[in-house]
Amino acid sequence: MKNRSAFFYSSMAIGILLFFLSLFYLFTSYQTDSSRVVERLKFNASFVELWLIKSFSDSDAVLNDMARDLAESGPTRIEDDLVKHQNEQFYLKEKEDALPNATLAFVVDDTCVLTHSETLRNINLSEREYCKSLINNETKDSVVTLPFIDLAGRHVVVHGKKIIDDERKLKGIVCLSTNLSFFNITLSQLQLPSSMGIAILSTNMKLLSAIPKGNLPLGKGIDLSSVDPSILEQFYRDNEVIMSSDIYDNGTLDTIYARKIKGLPFIVVVTKEQDYWQTKLSLSLMAVIGCFAVIIGLLLFNINYLKKTRAQKDKYSELAYNDYLTGVNNRRAFEIQANKVFKTYKNDKQVFSLIMCDIDNFKEYNDKFGHDVGDQIITAFSEACSAQINQDDIVARLGGDEFIVLLHNKDKEQAVMIAESLQNVIRDLSVLVDGQELSMTCSMGVATVSELTTSLHELLNIADTQLYKAKEAGRNCVRFEL
Repeated sequence: MKNRSAFFYSSMAIGILLFFLSLFYLFTSYQTDSSRVVERLKFNASFVELWLIKSFSDSDAVLNDMARDLAESGPTRIEDDLVKHQNEQFYLKEKEDALPNATLAFVVDDTCVLTHSETLRNINLSEREYCKSLINNETKDSVVTLPFIDLAGRHVVVHGKKIIDDERKLKGIVCLSTNLSFFNITLSQLQLPSSMGIAILSTNMKLLSAIPKGNLPLGKGIDLSSVDPSILEQFYRDNEVIMSSDIYDNGTLDTIYARKIKGLPFIVVVTKEQDYWQTKLSLSLMAVIGCFAVIIGLLLFNINYLKKTRAQKDKYSELAYNDYLTGVNNRRAFEIQANKVFKTYKNDKQVFSLIMCDIDNFKEYNDKFGHDVGDQIITAFSEACSAQINQDDIVARLGGDEFIVLLHNKDKEQAVMIAESLQNVIRDLSVLVDGQELSMTCSMGVATVSELTTSLHELLNIADTQLYKAKEAGRNCVRFEL
């Protein structure tokens, strides 16, 4: 009997010990796995955060270029100069097409009246957040807005940048609009398991994206009435929070991690079903597979995104340094290259010359035949100039029908001969319009660098003066400084 009692009590003690050891093991395993889940959620949130920061950093770089270029040449109202306004609108469209997150590029003036858009203009947008934020704050030069409904009825986020001229005067705001579908389309490439979810909210708690869970429409406000105020207080204090809730109202408790994205009005929310007790044996394996899927998905997305970014960078470089109509150098590219040539001259005394060119009576072509014909004439003129000079020489369009040619290692006599030869080529050119051949002539002014030349700007002024003299002499001739 005593042996039985001893065996019974010892078995009970061992059983109770094993029971508590099992509870302890389950508890510690649950704690460990919960920590792993939280770390995984933070990991996924970090990738989404980096993607959003990269996307809006790219659009910020594009906006900087646009604001700088528009500050130099515009923006121009359509009533003031139709051609210049159309060129600026075409430029905005080029930039818009180059960015994957851009739905629309547009410009408002310094009173927040819409001046450049695909279909609308002269609309007062002073109540928009980007106008209030930038015009009323002199120290702030860019803003990413909270989502709102635009004039076309779309839920959008707008990234705006001030256009400021050299005198620090505000000339307007250039903006890129992002449709909320951009967020969802991009996140949907991650192929997350059904137990996980990623959502992007604005800081005023409107839904921007949700995959693969959630049935609220994009732009819908999130109801926070059921959230413990202390959790919200912690989030506003620390910019991140971890909590548990039946967020999808499907009877399943989820672990939720929310983080405010630094520098942007967005919040990323990552969720994971708390299925530990049902799938204890597979939890670790699911965590590994889930993280691997997210990593591979994000890496593949980033590889593809980097390829697009490189292509966009090449396109931006071409737009920044090439004339959009003729493909030759624009004014900015010419000044950069010509200044290098001038610096070489100062060091090595390697002579060079400039030919300033202007198509004679070009305005009459535009007025009589239209700007499309004018563009054909400019293009033909540009191709003729490029074909007649050496590969090392520089052809650039300064604007309108005005061109400049830089000739390396050519003194005044050689430059004049080349200019006269080029004039003969231009005289033989013709543009066929409705069965009619249109010919053209041009005036040219030649300037050659010398010991007395103090700057490239001075040399350009000399060439421009000689061009003016050629026009005064009846056009269709070459003039040079004696």
